[in-house]
Amino acid sequence: MTMRIASLALIAVSLGAAGPLQGADADIDPSVAQSRTVDATIEAVVLYQGRAAVTRVASQALTPGLWKLRFDSLPLSMQADTLEARSSSGRILSVDFALRPVADAASTPQAASLDDDILKLKQSIGATLDLLAGLQNELKVIESVGVRASTDASKDGGSAKLDLASLDSQLKWMSEQRARASSAIRALTEKSESLAKELTAAQARRGALGGEGTAVPSAEVLLAMTSEETVSVRLSYLVTDARWEPAYAFRAATDRNAMTIEFDAVVTQHSGEDWKGVRLSLSTARPSRAASPAAVTPWFVDVLDRMPAVTGFVPSPSVAADMPAARGEMPVEAEPTGGTLGRAARMREQRKSVAQELSVDAAVGGSGPSVTYTIALPFDAPSDDQLRRRARIAAFEAPATYVYQAQPVVSDGVFLRGTLTNASAYQLLRGKASVFVGADYVGATEFAGAAPKQEFEVFFGADPAVTARRELVKREDRQSGLFGGGLDSVSDYRVTLVNGSGRPIQVELLDRRPVSRSDKIEVRVTNNGAPLSTDAQYLAETFPQGILRWDLSVPPTPTGAAGTPVNWTVTVSRSKDIDLTPLPRE
Repeated sequence: MTMRIASLALIAVSLGAAGPLQGADADIDPSVAQSRTVDATIEAVVLYQGRAAVTRVASQALTPGLWKLRFDSLPLSMQADTLEARSSSGRILSVDFALRPVADAASTPQAASLDDDILKLKQSIGATLDLLAGLQNELKVIESVGVRASTDASKDGGSAKLDLASLDSQLKWMSEQRARASSAIRALTEKSESLAKELTAAQARRGALGGEGTAVPSAEVLLAMTSEETVSVRLSYLVTDARWEPAYAFRAATDRNAMTIEFDAVVTQHSGEDWKGVRLSLSTARPSRAASPAAVTPWFVDVLDRMPAVTGFVPSPSVAADMPAARGEMPVEAEPTGGTLGRAARMREQRKSVAQELSVDAAVGGSGPSVTYTIALPFDAPSDDQLRRRARIAAFEAPATYVYQAQPVVSDGVFLRGTLTNASAYQLLRGKASVFVGADYVGATEFAGAAPKQEFEVFFGADPAVTARRELVKREDRQSGLFGGGLDSVSDYRVTLVNGSGRPIQVELLDRRPVSRSDKIEVRVTNNGAPLSTDAQYLAETFPQGILRWDLSVPPTPTGAAGTPVNWTVTVSRSKDIDLTPLPRE
């Protein structure tokens, strides 16, 4: 009886509430939008190097008609002209930006005007920096063309293939383009510095008025609904003061049988809003707000090495439902037949499944230089420019071959060098790398980056078990030629390699010979204890510069043995009446 009375009372309350609402709906002008302030959470962030695209989402139960949904408390670092909105239903008619006063701040017309000036100055600085980055990239292209032209001219020097008029025209064009780009870079640098000074001054004047600020950015989305349903509205915008940079760890196994690359992203942001449990994507692109076109640059054609398709992490509906479990919100299912033990086993399997799916490598999107990596694990990054958060993009095996490089003419150490292949689908960007052999940290190095399938070299430090000792055995001057009219300076060199690793190793030994700058001086290398390298690239590019290279297989050195010697002789010939520049003393 008591339950029946309670049920009747609940129905009466519901009917009483429905009556006034229907009356209110009848009084609403259909041409006037109903306003509502929504509670939106940050759902996703696409992070660039210097910018971030933020997406907020709000779910609202709406009836047919016009609705004006207001997103308050947007960050001051947002760029208003990048606002856009999407909805799961209905039609978006407009997206408006406004600076709204803060209730507890000193609100005066002068303060509001300064706040508006400060926002515009920040946006102008962002646009100027975008243009500056574009010009700096353009200048790099011009410099690369100059290097290519100079290289071609050097190869053709002294031959009929060298077209001096064409070379002069190219150099003149490059000089003009370099001067134009450099002048524009200086002008934009001065402009950004001037805007920064204006911003500092405006912020100082605003601070003198009291309060943190009289207004905060907000957005209003005008939505037309033709049905009654729950709608998801997403608001996206760019913010400044957020960036990521790549960081790597190259880990070689102690026995050299395995090589692992760990590809991480180091995230810093002080955009003014905290990111909590967001879906983070890292992009290699640079979003630009510049509307004017850039200058036309040279066009080069090459074979395209396409990135293979990669299946990334896309949560299934069941996993998506389980995502809160990563933040301590594990859903509870009804107790099935089997009791507590069966439920505990299922919960363990569920946690294991979620952990496996959230720890997969980042999904790859895009191609070429503009690639996006989407992190599986929900990511937190508070707005704090002192805090650097690290996110794992991927970890993968890299095929590698190893060789020791010895150059005792400049260094006592014999360094282990690995030639690695980026066997992944990831575009590895330029950045810093930490190098490990086993559990031992070797040191840090600058990594130039590598495209998928590209080979690159990494040094793993000097191996104390392998040494190379260089010595000048003998040097003497000898008369030569008809009637002793010539003079030869003969130098005998020796490098002794000691391999204490206990196994055969491959060694790339580098040394040098004099390079003659005169047709009256001849240089020869004779009496080689081992033949020079036959590597085609070495013979074409490095050997003409006077660099000597031997590719050697060095056996283990028995205890007490002297090591493996490599001997050679350098002879510099000229007439007696010609004085040479000094030869090295060792």
